[in-house]
Amino acid sequence: GDDIANLKHVVVTWLTELFHPLDPPLHTTIKDDHGFVHNITGKLLCPYRCIYHQDRTKEKIRDRDPDFLVMACSWPAFLYMDYTFDSSNIEKGLFHSALLLKAFKHLFTSPSSAKEVEGDGNGADAIMASQCCQTSESNAATCSHVANIISMKMVTPRSIAYTACQLWFSLSNVNSWRSVDGDFNYYVFYNNIVDFFEVAPGIDAQACIKELLKWWNR
Repeated sequence: GDDIANLKHVVVTWLTELFHPLDPPLHTTIKDDHGFVHNITGKLLCPYRCIYHQDRTKEKIRDRDPDFLVMACSWPAFLYMDYTFDSSNIEKGLFHSALLLKAFKHLFTSPSSAKEVEGDGNGADAIMASQCCQTSESNAATCSHVANIISMKMVTPRSIAYTACQLWFSLSNVNSWRSVDGDFNYYVFYNNIVDFFEVAPGIDAQACIKELLKWWNR
């Protein structure tokens, strides 16, 4: 519970490290300046089909123009490697985000383990790293990690989906949790991610999902 509550605070630290300097700086105690109010959080929440650095796009999204609604059916930039996407292949780099991996480790292993993740997502070992501690002090702390409490041995599609929802909320400018934020529905977002992994169409897509999960569990 505390790790979830603290995620919205530590995300500001991560963003400051990844996109230094933040102009203007983001507050850690309130989120009114997050979401599409700020250029960085707005860029990360922006759907792949939009080009956020264009002023027209920012204005249309903020005004909730019918052609620029931000909904759960489009993948946001924060899910992608380097937070950019290839318009010719929208699945390239999808779910390879260092920010998403940091959030996963913060929630499921420990807040300190998120520091192991480098800007490109290296240093992953999302669960196993926290299970390999040898000292009694480390083992005592590890036992309290969510992954250990629920006997979670591998990263699963549903844990990735849960993390993505929590990260979206942390990046948004909403201060208290709600299942529907404007045009964005967290339940639909969660289910879309689970379906992406668990209902992959065809042998080739299933092979890609297998490799993606291998990346998360390497």
